[in-house]
Amino acid sequence: MIHRLIPYVALLILLPATALQTSAQSTSPQFQKIYSLIKEKNFFKAREVFNKDSAQLTTPYRCFTDAVLQNAFNKPAASDKKIDILITGNYALPDSLRLKLFRIKEDNAIKQYDYATAYTTLNTVLADFKNQLTKEEVKDMQNSLKIWEALKDQPKQKVTIGGYNELKMQKDKAGLKNLPVTTGNDTLPFIFDTGANISTITESTAKRMQMTIIPAAIEVSTITGNTVAANLAVCKKFRLGNIDIENAVFLVLRDKELSFPQISYQIHGILGYPVIEALKEVQLTIDDYLIIPLKETAMPGTSNLAIDGLTPLIYIDDMNFTFDTGADHTILYGAFYRQNKARIDKTYKLTKVSLGGAGGHTVLPGFKISHSFTINGKSVPINNISLLRDNISNETGYGNIGQDVIKQFGKMTINFDQMFIKLD
Repeated sequence: MIHRLIPYVALLILLPATALQTSAQSTSPQFQKIYSLIKEKNFFKAREVFNKDSAQLTTPYRCFTDAVLQNAFNKPAASDKKIDILITGNYALPDSLRLKLFRIKEDNAIKQYDYATAYTTLNTVLADFKNQLTKEEVKDMQNSLKIWEALKDQPKQKVTIGGYNELKMQKDKAGLKNLPVTTGNDTLPFIFDTGANISTITESTAKRMQMTIIPAAIEVSTITGNTVAANLAVCKKFRLGNIDIENAVFLVLRDKELSFPQISYQIHGILGYPVIEALKEVQLTIDDYLIIPLKETAMPGTSNLAIDGLTPLIYIDDMNFTFDTGADHTILYGAFYRQNKARIDKTYKLTKVSLGGAGGHTVLPGFKISHSFTINGKSVPINNISLLRDNISNETGYGNIGQDVIKQFGKMTINFDQMFIKLD
């Protein structure tokens, strides 16, 4: 089985690394506990511990942790304020943490469409912290630098919502949900995908929609570990229902990278996180309607949504998962296997799990298991879930939640302001 037909390429583009590294610094046990959770991308549990123990942290470590968590819960301006306190206040922090601050500052700039600041910040990282970086990290950052250099003179993305929107999504032959995107007099279906950390388009579609293509020679990693070449495009304006999106950035791939000839299927474009997040709240119904309300829904409880770079994370059963409306099936990762190893080894036989995306597919050792999640007080059983035995590159948390979980509810609300996902 191919886990996901549309590309992981947008998930795995070599954008700012979020892995944390630290030397054996003499810091408080409270900070070490929080820091360990942050390294695991479990920002939810880290927030719980920080809220309880922040008074026991010294000022620089309290500011550092707050900057990380404000970034993870989509408050980039608040995160920048904490970073500025640390940078201008000349506080003593290990170089590894100072490096992380600048990576967060870069990420905050990206989330605020401030590509010039992203460019200058990443230049600072490469100039001042190169001795802390591996050759591979330097290569990744230089690749990212191409993106921000290409975009540094571009205007910020702007979204204007002209009223209540209720848009019917159409499923394509791959079963993926598409929305009509209009530029001028031309309309084409684009996949709606919260799991894509940058919107993506084919070269022919970008030209057809008269987007400004910016040569960038970016290397994009696929799920198989291969790389494909990509450029960038800026769409001056496109329309989605009653919504105008201006200056949206797209990753441009050759048509064949988004083509699946075995089923005569061609993807034209994908609307990813930067566009979706700018809508602030989206509601997706089981009968395939996308609703953008005029008034936000009240948060039902503690926020259960975080952002790792530009990838949404959801907190379920004290575990952090990536959350991807573009994935047809949920997949579980090595962390889930290690936590449940005794039960899984006793109950299931090792088999092969196939993962697919742009650039091909790969087969890895794993299991096909049954598991029940508890969401909103409801037991959500899923059969035949692919569970990987070993870690794969760029995985986050315990797995990726897909449509087989989502479709068991009548409506899903994703709020990027209050940071929650509500399944009803």
